[in-house]
Amino acid sequence: MSKVKSMLSKKDYKLGIFYGKDPETEELATKFIGHLINDLKFCYTCQISKNKIDCIQCRKHLKSHASKIYFYIKVRGAFNSAEEDKFNLLPEEIPPIDFLLVIGIHKNLLVKLPEYLKDKGVKAVIVPIENPKWVSPELQVKVLFEFERYNIQAAFPKPFCSLSKEEDQYNKVGFHITKQQNYIDEFIDYFQIGVPIISILMSSDGRSIEDACILQSAPCGSTNYIIQKLKLKCFNKENQDEFSLIEEINKAHYSYPCRASMYHDHILEDSIFQKSGYIVRNSIRCELYQARYKRKLYVKLEES
Repeated sequence: MSKVKSMLSKKDYKLGIFYGKDPETEELATKFIGHLINDLKFCYTCQISKNKIDCIQCRKHLKSHASKIYFYIKVRGAFNSAEEDKFNLLPEEIPPIDFLLVIGIHKNLLVKLPEYLKDKGVKAVIVPIENPKWVSPELQVKVLFEFERYNIQAAFPKPFCSLSKEEDQYNKVGFHITKQQNYIDEFIDYFQIGVPIISILMSSDGRSIEDACILQSAPCGSTNYIIQKLKLKCFNKENQDEFSLIEEINKAHYSYPCRASMYHDHILEDSIFQKSGYIVRNSIRCELYQARYKRKLYVKLEES
């Protein structure tokens, strides 16, 4: 049974962010933060659609977490010399925070992060891996062990949209995540990001999405975009001229665009980009199956 008890945390948490200097890393960090603060200019799905319709403001109900982000710091990506003190590249002091999001920082800084944070009161550290070059499996295990040693919870989701409260192939204790996970679960609930969780209302004939509610979004915000693309399109496997669910999800995922790396990852045995597409497809297909079943059951109850 899912650990999800409530999709909304009642507590008040503070978030800090370290991100790397590489342009692609900055772009990813901007994407994650844009979704969290719900920037008004963040999404332009309607404007770029074929019909160029006016914005329907499908994100207006989303919370802005701008007031919960206490710092957003770019960390230098290289050292001047082998003897340089790595701690000097991180701020000597940081504001009190509950969660730290670490995006694509230099591996020599990452390895020192548990020791750096040991007395700073951070409850959990999230280190998304959107490029296999960011963190090797060996480094990941080493740093995770050090976080355990300092009693700091940590997660290394690869991709970020695989972060879940369920233990699965993307969330293995001792490899992706620490043994203690309650604060990581709180991070997921509070910011409502991780593996996409969607509630779908089907049309009366069960062939299209009438409405949908995003309970938990991919951290980049793509879930709203993809669902908006799927609305009012017809699902009919028998007619190849009609809407292909998989093809449309793939197109929306690609055009959003997903910024995960297309390099092959030998742990995933695929690219992180492809895995992120699989995760969103699986989430939507499972919910569509459930929604169709509920619609059929509702129709039967009305007819009885």
